[in-house]
Amino acid sequence: MKARCSILVAVALAGALTARAQHEVQFDLNYNINFPAGPSFRSLVSQPGYKGFTADFAYPFTARLRAGLAIGYNDYYQKYPRQVYPNGPGSDISAVITNSIQQTPLLVSADYTFLDKGMIRPYAGVGAGVNFVTFDQYAGEFDNPINYTKFALRGEAGILIPLSRSSSTAIRVGGSYNYAPLKEQGITNLNNWGVHAGIRVPL
Repeated sequence: MKARCSILVAVALAGALTARAQHEVQFDLNYNINFPAGPSFRSLVSQPGYKGFTADFAYPFTARLRAGLAIGYNDYYQKYPRQVYPNGPGSDISAVITNSIQQTPLLVSADYTFLDKGMIRPYAGVGAGVNFVTFDQYAGEFDNPINYTKFALRGEAGILIPLSRSSSTAIRVGGSYNYAPLKEQGITNLNNWGVHAGIRVPL
C-alpha cells in the first residue's frame, strides 16, 4: 500500500509540474464503479468494486486528439459465509474466507473526440502500461497479502458535455474494459469492465 501511495503522489506531482509548463494540459478526474469479468475473477469476487477512480493528465495535440498519462485505482472485497474447506486427509478447515483485491493501473493513454463542437461530444480512448495488484485472502483473522506487477490494457468510450464554449471544462461520462492478465494462484486474469463519471478541467 505504501508503494501504491508513493506512485499516486509521484504522478500527481508530475502532472502539476507539467501543468505549469504547458497551460493547455487537461486534467480528468473520474469516479469509477468496476465489475469483475470472466469466471476466474468472479470466482474470487462477484460483487462490483465501488471504491474506484481514474485520474488523467493529457496534452491536446489537436482539438480532438490528446495523449498523456493515466492512473487508476479499483478495490474489490467480498466476504463468504463460513464453510468447510478440504486441507488434506482428516484435516479439513472450517473458516470464513474473505477476498480483497486492489488494482492500480498506470498507463500511457490517448483519446480522440469525434466532434469538436456541440453539447454532446463522443470520444474513444486506449491505454497501455502496468498494473500493480495486491491480492489478499483472509481465513478468519489470518491473511497473506501478495503483490504483483503485470501488464495492463484499457479501452474506453463515452461522451463529453462541455460546460462552456470558451473553455475545455466538461462533464465526462463513459465506460471502459480493462484487460488485466495475472496467471498466479490459480487465477487466469483480473479483467473487468466499468462505468465512470467525472470532470475535465484545463490546467
